[in-house]
This record gives sequence, structure tokens and C-alpha cells, in this order.
Amino acid sequence: MLDTFKIMEDTGVSDSLFSALRKYPKSQELDPLENFITEGFAWLLRNKKLLAREFLDYLNQKLPEPLPLTHLLPEWKTQHTFPGGQIDMVADFGQFALIFEHKVWSYLHLGQLDKYREYAEANLKWSQGYKLILITGLTRQHGQQPDLALTWSDLYKFLKHWLERKSDDSLVRDFIDMLAEENLGPAAPVSYESIVSYLPAQSLLPNLKNITLRAAEADWRWIAEKIGFNKDAPIPCVPVKYQWGRLGLDILDAWFPGIFIGTLIDGFDHRVQLSNFHLGPDFCLILAFHIEKWEQFEKEFFNSDEYTKLRSRLKENSGTWDFHDHRFEATRPNPWHNLHLRKPLAEVVRGTITFEEQVDKFISQGREVIELLLAGGELEALTNRLHPLARKGISPV
Repeated sequence: MLDTFKIMEDTGVSDSLFSALRKYPKSQELDPLENFITEGFAWLLRNKKLLAREFLDYLNQKLPEPLPLTHLLPEWKTQHTFPGGQIDMVADFGQFALIFEHKVWSYLHLGQLDKYREYAEANLKWSQGYKLILITGLTRQHGQQPDLALTWSDLYKFLKHWLERKSDDSLVRDFIDMLAEENLGPAAPVSYESIVSYLPAQSLLPNLKNITLRAAEADWRWIAEKIGFNKDAPIPCVPVKYQWGRLGLDILDAWFPGIFIGTLIDGFDHRVQLSNFHLGPDFCLILAFHIEKWEQFEKEFFNSDEYTKLRSRLKENSGTWDFHDHRFEATRPNPWHNLHLRKPLAEVVRGTITFEEQVDKFISQGREVIELLLAGGELEALTNRLHPLARKGISPV
């Protein structure tokens, strides 16, 4: 039965693949690889109905809401022009549309997907709405909140799985071979990304160090005045050299508790995974405790009602920050670095150009996350209770 359908779908070819690839005008602004992939993929979807049906099912499983009109096969259009620009590919169901933006290694233009949304929402033909789907070379290129974001590696896996379950198709095979040749298939041990990023990445540590040193000059004394062990004589924060996989500032002395603000570049020493592997290092706050120096206060600190309320509040609502409890909820607990609030550094510095802008981002994001930590007053209440005992050498029990 499948062979019959295969014969039916491969006869009556609706257009020429070579004509489709030839139709793009010469332009310095267009990436030929993006054009070739778009036209090649659209041609496969137009002319192989079984593939198109399974591709729609694949999208349906990944989108947060089911697609309408999926009993129909759409018209697959490329280079769909409108007054605000040009859409790479559209699956037009008549009353509904899937809008595709394809990138290989380049990033979205400012407001690019908003233009597509404005056009789609004003299009009276698509009365049942639309979904916006972004396909890129890397997940770090994802942005501007499409309804679904995929990579070409995801498409490679989908097509490879399709080939394994159907009789082999030379054109689909050629297409995924092209993706692999262009480093758009599954990542190899020495990936294209790691090769082209290696030299630029050499400047990361020295530049981060310079930003951190400048940020250390800001006024962080207000933190010590709230929860510091030596409130009456708060010392300046101490810049931390790159060690233990991190680089940043130790805001408080004595580590009762300690607060680190800066960049977690490698989570191995801290026994943690970064927030998003594809986006690289995290900007973070780490709440620390000197378990050797303050051993007699450790249980009282971490088993207290105040600390329990702090954990509960942050777990329930940490805003744009990822909350991690590495003492009570981790598979491999870290008694020194108990609580993390993190987000990818790439998100923190997005939109910055100058050194001064990035220093300002370090300071403003550092202040934001510290204020989040202290907002409920739990740490202030806890240190106000325990610090006087520690200074007098009195046991908490």
C-alpha cells in the first residue's frame, strides 16, 4: 500500500527543483545556503505528500496548541513578499497559515518576527490565525518568541527517522546529506561551532575580568549593612580571579553567609549544569556558607524557619532567574555553595555594545538579583539573630 502511495506522490511533480533554485536574484543580503535549503525543503514537501503529512504531525506534537485544518495539506510557498519584507516559507491552508523563518548562521533582524505577526494578523484570509516557526543552525539564534523554535539538526533527525521507517528516498537522502555537509546535522565531536568560535572565545576571560574589576568599584556596601557579619565596618567587595570555574565578586566577608556575583563559566567544580548549554556561561548569584569556620551554626542556619521561607519564596517565584537549591534538592549536594540564582550571560549582555554598557549591565543585574534574594527579609532576620551569638562565641543551642 505504501508503495502505491509513493508512486502516486512522485508522479505529477508540480514544479522543477532546479527552476526553484534558480529563481533567486543576485543579492549580497541573501545567504545562498539559506535559499537552497528553503527551496529544497519546500520542494520535498510539495511533491511528497506522505512526508508533508508527517511533517505537519511532527509540528503538531511540538506546538503548545493543536493546529486547525490539519486534515488538509497546505500550499507550500517560498519567497512570500509583503509590504514589510519577505517570508522564507508559508504553509497556506486557506484560512490558516504556518509562517517559517529560516536562518543558517545569521541572527534575526531587530523586530523581524514582529513584522511577520503584524502582516499575518492583518491578513483577512487567515481568519483562523497562524503560527510562527523559526528554524536556525543553533539554538542560541532563537529569539523574538516564535510559536515554535527548531534547529536544522532537529529537521535532520526528523527526516532521517522518516527514511528509516519508509522505503529509502534518494532525494530526501540527498537533502539530509547536504544538511550534514553544511554542519547542520547532529554535532560532531569537533563541531563547526567550536571551530569558528575558538579564537574569538580566547578574549572572553580577560574581557570579563576587566568588566568585573570595574563593577567592583560600585557601591555594594548596602548589602553588608543588611546581612553582613561586620555591619559596622563593611569592607569593600573582593574581586575573584578565575578559579573553581567562576569569575566575579565576593560581596561579603566571613561567608556567614557569602554572596558571589559574577560569571559561572564551568559548572564542574560546583557540581552543576549551566542553565542552557547552547548559550554558554551563566551570570549568577551564589549564596555560600563557610561550613568549617561556622560549623556550630550550620544546622541552625539551614534548618531555620527563616531559611526555609527563603527557599520556598524563591522556588515559587524567582522572576527571570533560574532558582537552584544545591543543598536540599540536588542529587550531589554542595554544602559550600548552597543556593544559586542564574541566567545565561548571553541574555544579560544582549543589546550591549560598549565596555561601559556591559559594566552597567553587570551592576544592574547584580543589584536586581541581590534585591530578589533579600526581598522577603528572611536572610536579614536570620543574620540579625545568629550573628550576635557568633560574635560572642555563644552556641546557638
